[in-house]
Amino acid sequence: MYKAKRNWLRPRVDLIPLCDIAIVILLFMAFRWGTTFWKPMKIEEPAISVAPQYSSPRGEFKSTVFIGRTRAVMYQLFDKHLRKATLQQMGEIYNIQFDSAEIEKFSKIDVVCVPIASLKKYLAAYNDKQPFFNQPGIPVTPGNNELADWILESRKVSRALQGHDLNVAIDADKTLLYPDIENIFNTLRKQNIFFFRLIASINPSNDNSKDSESDSMKRSDYSRVIY
Repeated sequence: MYKAKRNWLRPRVDLIPLCDIAIVILLFMAFRWGTTFWKPMKIEEPAISVAPQYSSPRGEFKSTVFIGRTRAVMYQLFDKHLRKATLQQMGEIYNIQFDSAEIEKFSKIDVVCVPIASLKKYLAAYNDKQPFFNQPGIPVTPGNNELADWILESRKVSRALQGHDLNVAIDADKTLLYPDIENIFNTLRKQNIFFFRLIASINPSNDNSKDSESDSMKRSDYSRVIY
């Protein structure tokens, strides 16, 4: 007796829902990373429990002064073209000739973390995996205030290239006292910068004394805001 031959079909899997989920996850990660505030050193910001007035360090504010708990000072410029032109200006001031390869490499490093006399050596040894954490920072003493020159020259370049002044934010460790950052404020004041932002972290609890160091390190990067 003849038996009908079964036509075995391979099971079909609808990939459209899977693609939708993947797109949603990618969008979530993109927005999450887009609000991450990267830091070149270990800094634990002071916590606030009130709503911030401003929350976009990479928006209007294109430069940040970092002061770590070891009092090391670093200066961050977010714009690539701004970094290149500022380095050329600093080279003229300090009589240091940076070649095109060094300028291009510096444009990929958004943080000034060594004195300018050591910058050529730092650029020669720099690679993408090298951390900034162990760098000495830039001088901010009354007799040798390189930070003042970096800020002044980057402001000049910003006005020339972008048509507006360069706004500044400050990210300081919460363990520092006012005398530790007084030189920073004096540097800004001498350049008639009386408006700047401070970076803090949002802490919904009013009792900051219970916030241990391990808990603060687990705090998400998107909780850091300019206030």
